[in-house]
Amino acid sequence: MNQKLAASIRSHLAGRHGLWTLLCAQALTGCISLQGGYLIPEVSLPAQYQDAARTGTAPSTSGQTAVTPAETSPSHPSEPAPAKTPVDWWRDFGNRELQGLIDRALANNPDIRIALNRIVQAKARAEQAAAGKYPGLSAPLVIAQQSPGGVTVGTAPAGGISNVGSNRTSQRTYQASIRADWRLDIWGEQSALAESAHFQLWRAVHERENVQRNLTASLATHYVEFLSLNDRLRIAVETEEVLSATLAAIEKRVKAGDATLSELEQQRAAIFAIRATIPTLEQQKLDTIGAMAFLLGTVPGKLKLSNDGLDSLSIPGVAPGLPSALLLRRPDVRVAEAQLLAANADVNVARARILPPMDLSAQIGYSGIALSQLFQPQTLFWNVVDNLVVSIFDGGRKRNEQLFSQAVREEMVESYARTVYQAMKEVESALTSVRLAERRLTAQREASKAARRAWDINTRVYALGGIDYLSLLETQRSYHRYLDDYQKIRMEFFRGYISLFQALGGGLNSERRAPADDEAIPVVYEGLQANTDTFWQVELAGLYHRSTIDATWRDLRNRYPFLMEGRSLQPRLKGRIEEGDDVQQSWYQLYIANFNSQVEAEEYCLTLKTDQQRCRVVSPETDTTVLDNARPRPPGT
Repeated sequence: MNQKLAASIRSHLAGRHGLWTLLCAQALTGCISLQGGYLIPEVSLPAQYQDAARTGTAPSTSGQTAVTPAETSPSHPSEPAPAKTPVDWWRDFGNRELQGLIDRALANNPDIRIALNRIVQAKARAEQAAAGKYPGLSAPLVIAQQSPGGVTVGTAPAGGISNVGSNRTSQRTYQASIRADWRLDIWGEQSALAESAHFQLWRAVHERENVQRNLTASLATHYVEFLSLNDRLRIAVETEEVLSATLAAIEKRVKAGDATLSELEQQRAAIFAIRATIPTLEQQKLDTIGAMAFLLGTVPGKLKLSNDGLDSLSIPGVAPGLPSALLLRRPDVRVAEAQLLAANADVNVARARILPPMDLSAQIGYSGIALSQLFQPQTLFWNVVDNLVVSIFDGGRKRNEQLFSQAVREEMVESYARTVYQAMKEVESALTSVRLAERRLTAQREASKAARRAWDINTRVYALGGIDYLSLLETQRSYHRYLDDYQKIRMEFFRGYISLFQALGGGLNSERRAPADDEAIPVVYEGLQANTDTFWQVELAGLYHRSTIDATWRDLRNRYPFLMEGRSLQPRLKGRIEEGDDVQQSWYQLYIANFNSQVEAEEYCLTLKTDQQRCRVVSPETDTTVLDNARPRPPGT
């Protein structure tokens, strides 16, 4: 029976009607041409940065353009020996407190976690779109009440309304079957939908990278401002002390008749003017601490910082020979690139929807009037239906959808070019800021030294009666003003380097891009099964990207050195993005392991919660995939 059924289905598909349908579909393919490959437009970049030679950041000597997918394939390298974008650039400042703050931000910043969850969402949408290329299988179970004419109750009976009042009795039927439905992707609609969702997934990936790039730069900028405010507060306090000592000397001279009351009051006014600046600086310092606490995912009261100044920072070096084409690796440029590739795919979707869709359905099962006899051989039935629907008139809806997608694609082309030019502008601006701030810093340093020497000289001369008080007061004000300006310029000098690293796309150890066509992406991950663990664990809330696991481990050891003694960090795989046989992105749930009892784990979790670190205690688990190179870490490593 089954062989006969299969033969009948094959003969139906090969019959005249099925062949006619396929021929019509083949003929319609000439009505519209779909875009085959997705290319990135070329955007010309200058041969070198305008201020590169002056700042020691000389790029390559040849002009660079935005590359096409063919040029980025392994057989067409875009750059012969490119210099790499600086990774972990904040370590070049030589400040351990800054390094610890950035580790804490990478581990706990809410925006990074939000961006990671958007990757999870985009991956689900991409897999959902990819599933549209395959047939769907269902198992309908039907119980129908039918009239003698064979019409299901609830519809118009055979013979018209006049038969409604007849004495005929209805009949119940039962049906159990398996049904397959498949929309053939002959026009490429489902493939284009899957490609668009895939590129949107990569857009989410690069948006997370862009959040990380901006986070590290923003936190470093606030920290430099914090250090500068520490210096300015110290200068204000020291200046107040010196002015107060001068006031005491003037009071003695007033008593001796060598100074006037006017000079005394002017000195008091100068002291109170300095004191008035101290609360303003303290408010700015508190605001800066609050801004850093927000980036760290905590409250200002939980953030303990030193009183170091800008002297705790080293001047970072910028590697020479950075080609301008490195801008194309910036995550915001890659976001624009992925959006453009997705828009290209959407154009193909709109084009394919102009053509008539072809749907195939097949059903096989049993149908009978008695449930006890449902699965008898004589109740077996099957059917195969192929359906091709041609739209005759839709008011231009499909054609306008195509025009809309083409306009969006053109918008993305311009947005991509704008993003590249914006990146170039930011690099040029940062290079100029570093160069000019260095010149200003040198000049202001000399001005401050000269003002201090003038103040010391005038103080001694005034004590001998060689100059009037107004000259002394002016030198006091000049020195304080010059010294305060010097600290501001030092802050801008370090900020210029931070802006430069940010503009160059630093802070990311990734050279991946949204794969246009079949571009290969290197392997970054291998997984294995976790070893059996009989200890209690503390689960850290939220998902963690693979690139932030080491930062999380360092942050925990830095903030809780005694609590982390003898503990281990175990990442458990929650999701990943694969390209062929390669894993490109992965994210994890993190667990602090090696707790001997539930009470010990709960005490540890309570300590974390007091520092705004969400967590929960979990029982031992042994069936979860963990990171290959993240086995339990022994203490002291």
